[in-house]
Amino acid sequence: MLTSWQELNKLRREFRDTQIEFWLNETLFTFSWWVLLVTSIALFIVWVILLDKKRIFEILTYGFMISTLTILLDSIGVFLMLWSYKHTLTPFPIIIEVHFIQMPIIYMIVYQYFKTWKPFLIAVTIVAIVFAFILEPLLVWLQIYQLYQWKHIYSFLPYFMIAVVFKYVMNKFKQTYG
Repeated sequence: MLTSWQELNKLRREFRDTQIEFWLNETLFTFSWWVLLVTSIALFIVWVILLDKKRIFEILTYGFMISTLTILLDSIGVFLMLWSYKHTLTPFPIIIEVHFIQMPIIYMIVYQYFKTWKPFLIAVTIVAIVFAFILEPLLVWLQIYQLYQWKHIYSFLPYFMIAVVFKYVMNKFKQTYG
């Protein structure tokens, strides 16, 4: 049986409408929704206070690279049904508040404060451990994050490598253009 483009778009519209209805009736203003909202706002305020304004372009560039890749990887994971998000700030099927605000801010703070490799690697290892083995299970417990074909242990290396690769890229940019 071949699915036509029109049938596929009809299913997409049905999914969109169902997603919005679920979000409005089951997610909006729930405890999990408030947790996501408050933590996003709080992290943003902390970041603005801590941000080294003299290095804002460098730090933001690092954060945007982190955000772009994590949103891409998360979209792939959701599409492949490795995981999904039951509750989000928005009705989108990916959790943009984590990958566009929270995670990049934490990585930017680490990048800002740990300039040399050894302390940076130690800090990023701690962050990857916290993300994979504390925050992910907490998100599961809060019914925000649901795992299907994924385990928390699988997340450790990507959390670590994303930070390291982009620090390396930023160092190369600074050497070449700085």
